[in-house]
Amino acid sequence: MIGRENSMRRLPSVFVLAIFLLSGCGDKNPPANTANRAVPPPPVSQGAPIDAAALMHTGQLKYAVVCLGCHGQNGKGQPPFPVLAGKPAADLVAMLKDYRAGNTRGPQSATMMPFAKALTDAEIDALSIYLAAQ
Repeated sequence: MIGRENSMRRLPSVFVLAIFLLSGCGDKNPPANTANRAVPPPPVSQGAPIDAAALMHTGQLKYAVVCLGCHGQNGKGQPPFPVLAGKPAADLVAMLKDYRAGNTRGPQSATMMPFAKALTDAEIDALSIYLAAQ
């Protein structure tokens, strides 16, 4: 049992090392014609690399507490509140930050503003990544 405990303690370190090593993979100078290649989405917000599984989990938990009551299970929507599932993370980040800043983005802006104002940048990122993956 001691061997399993030691390996479980090292598990997060292994993931961090793997992400670090993989971040150096690939061609530093991609070919000029990339129109037909899939382009990964840009980082949602600036900051240090984050464990994707932890980010998804954080987003799921925050969604359950803050968003589920209006936007339904997994962001599938329920009138009059829109579907959020599958929307690009960058679009969701922009919307939430606009609401947080007090900007009107549609008929539910007044409803959304207090929720968005209570979110940190990290929580907005986590929610956006979670919803984009649904």
